[in-house]
Amino acid sequence: MSSRFLSSRTLDRRGFFVLAGAAALATACSPRSQDAAATTSETVRMTGDGFDVTVPTRPTRVVVMEGRGDLEFALLAGYPIIATGNTFQPGARPAGQFDGLLDANTEVIGGPDGPAAEEIAALSPDLIVMRANGWRLDWYGNEQLTKIAPVLPVEVNEPNFEQYTVDQFSAIGLVDTVQPRLDEYHRTINDAAAVTNGRRIALITSEPVAKGYVIVWTNYLGNAVATDMGFTVLQNNPQDEEGNYRLSVENLNQIADAEFIFHQTTDPTQIDGIAAWQNLPAVAAGRSAVLDPQLNNGLVITATSFANRLIDVVRKAD
Repeated sequence: MSSRFLSSRTLDRRGFFVLAGAAALATACSPRSQDAAATTSETVRMTGDGFDVTVPTRPTRVVVMEGRGDLEFALLAGYPIIATGNTFQPGARPAGQFDGLLDANTEVIGGPDGPAAEEIAALSPDLIVMRANGWRLDWYGNEQLTKIAPVLPVEVNEPNFEQYTVDQFSAIGLVDTVQPRLDEYHRTINDAAAVTNGRRIALITSEPVAKGYVIVWTNYLGNAVATDMGFTVLQNNPQDEEGNYRLSVENLNQIADAEFIFHQTTDPTQIDGIAAWQNLPAVAAGRSAVLDPQLNNGLVITATSFANRLIDVVRKAD
């Protein structure tokens, strides 16, 4: 058994720790045939910024709240997901990086604010998975949810997503399950070197442009992925705790050096009509591209999809 299951480790921005109980450690080290017989009486303690929870190591009926990074965690873990919310597109099956990954029998429940407690209770889950941010901000009513089933808050929107992946999945004895996805990510970014070659890019959110500003990314998952790929990301700052800053439309020339601009929005027409945007060299040259907002939080599946989006845009431009 690897010693990593026994150690508590601190991560950069959220101080995430994992503490595995004896039953969970036994499960983590047992053969797959024994795993199949594991029950929810085997538990693991997960602690971090604002939470300290004990959850089953091998749940059998899992509900996911938001349907983005929390859904990715549950999919990577191989949890039997009976239902998921989709706050991004309520009622629709989560798509994008999740195409083909969700079981056909998984229900999509809830609205733009996530599933209601009554909906969840009716499904009799033995585990509820949500983003740790949602737990810290009590988006869904933590007290009410914990009366239904144990809740697992997961860190899924950090630049250091690889370390969070390894630590969290080590805690539940499933790090080997996600290793193929990590290997795929590294193959993707290594293959990207031929097209990235230090090219300057800007990563922004253009959604709030009607309010007179855009949001420049300085330390998001996307920054980490683009840097791994070999891009030079304008305004990149791995030490920035905020992860972004507002840039007024009048000052868009601050990203004029970008050879490519990638902007997150649900409606690109909002910024297309802005003269200062059209005057940026990358935009004028047809080297701006929209980023799906679903790619703004997640783990290694999202990171790989993000990388593939950037590669696709650059290759087509060349």
